[in-house]
Amino acid sequence: MNNNPLVTIVTPVYNGEKFIEQTILSVINQTYTNIQYIIIDGLSSDNTVNIINKFSNKIDYFLSEKDEGMYDALNKGFKLGKGKYFAWINADDYYFNDAIENAVNFMEKNRFNWIVGKPSTLNFKKKIITRNPYHYPNFIIKNGLAVPCFWGYIPQESTVFTKELYFSSGEIKKKFRYAGDFDLWKEFSKYSRLKSTPIKIGVFRKRLDQLSSDQKSYLKEINKINCFVHIGKVIRFIYSYCINLKNKFITE
Repeated sequence: MNNNPLVTIVTPVYNGEKFIEQTILSVINQTYTNIQYIIIDGLSSDNTVNIINKFSNKIDYFLSEKDEGMYDALNKGFKLGKGKYFAWINADDYYFNDAIENAVNFMEKNRFNWIVGKPSTLNFKKKIITRNPYHYPNFIIKNGLAVPCFWGYIPQESTVFTKELYFSSGEIKKKFRYAGDFDLWKEFSKYSRLKSTPIKIGVFRKRLDQLSSDQKSYLKEINKINCFVHIGKVIRFIYSYCINLKNKFITE
């Protein structure tokens, strides 16, 4: 077991001046220091590049050029990745201070290829809401059921995976505008099972003008529908509650 493996973190950004500094600080101030940090900018027209340049001595690679969207940027970034583990944090989200240290220790100890931590959201009142981990049976992910009308999304900002799994699965597809993560998880599920952990990793910031708020376009891109009654999420809650209770009982 390597106690200090390199972790590659990629941030794709375009006109992200409002929040990019907090995102960067959450990466460079991690308690875990063996990190390769890559930022790929889509030729921002606001103050994003100036903000990034303030931290040039803490960023391993920075590229600013016109691209085909977020997943194209991620594709470029991960191709430069040298780490044993990969993760990405979008330019409006951020990490808990000890996220990477805890994630790496957990993955190294248990030899997991792919984990997801507790879902955490920064709501419109600027309050962080953290829930117990949700659990995702492999057949749910493989069959494209990790969507609002059934099991619910996998929180991308709280996932960490191995470089080997990423490239074995064919990399993230830049053809997507909204749902590249959904497609990547489906590909991952063909090679590895997602392990849910009680670790706080990333914080998803809710705001009105983000890509992920356009649920109609996201679901259209993957040929799914939305629904008013999310009965699957109720099943997910009960299923996850039982597993979390069992895990708590085992560890006590």
